[in-house]
Amino acid sequence: MPVRNLRHYDEEFDYLELVKDQEITPIQDYMPEVEPAPQLGELLYFLNIAVFCVLTVVFSFVFLATKMNTFFAFALAIASSFASIQGFRIYFNKKRK
Repeated sequence: MPVRNLRHYDEEFDYLELVKDQEITPIQDYMPEVEPAPQLGELLYFLNIAVFCVLTVVFSFVFLATKMNTFFAFALAIASSFASIQGFRIYFNKKRK
């Protein structure tokens, strides 16, 4: 690894004089950017995923308890949880209107 070329300057610089010679712009107070609060839509998105997971587990337990084939039980559990979430959305939108 090469050695750094450190030089010693004989002349000492007065940095205050350099700053005085330059045109000084006014300094503004630091204002941190306001971080947006978590929006309700983002919270509902993750809540939707959590409800889907819980419903999938419940439906798979029910289907596996009836001695259904494992592949079909999980496929039907995923389809049932998706259908129940979509059905609730349709019901809620019709009720709200």
